[in-house]
Amino acid sequence: MTQAVVVLDTDFLSAFLKIDRLSLVRDFYGVEVLLVPPAVFREVSRTQLVESLAGLSWVRVESLGAGEPPFFEDPRLGQGERDAIALAGQHADSILLTNDNRALEAARRAGLRVVDIPSFLLSCKQSGFLDREQIQSLIQALWDKDRYRFRREVQDILLS
Repeated sequence: MTQAVVVLDTDFLSAFLKIDRLSLVRDFYGVEVLLVPPAVFREVSRTQLVESLAGLSWVRVESLGAGEPPFFEDPRLGQGERDAIALAGQHADSILLTNDNRALEAARRAGLRVVDIPSFLLSCKQSGFLDREQIQSLIQALWDKDRYRFRREVQDILLS
């Protein structure tokens, strides 16, 4: 069985760097490395998070191959989102982690497996990887450090 390839977009990556829990993503998916395209690395490198990212040997910057599909040129998407979708598309068994609604939609149209933060936490809960208290702690940390707010009904599901 082929191991999944996990590709991160800037928003998902930065949220988990801010709460110092990016290893949770790697551990949940059981992968040795997480991939980011160069554009995502550049976006993060413009922030103070670059120091946290630079210390993670298991996050690898992977360049894009030639010939990405035309819809990745969608002007509604930032360069990091377009490149993350393209990079995920280069791997047969990939999972794209993004929290941008337009990127989610574009990735789904491309037939990619795509996961946002609420879906990731729900998968962690349903699989028994995290318990209610751990989910609550992550929800609070995401609010405190990233101002990430869950819709009420989503939070209720995650904490039920």
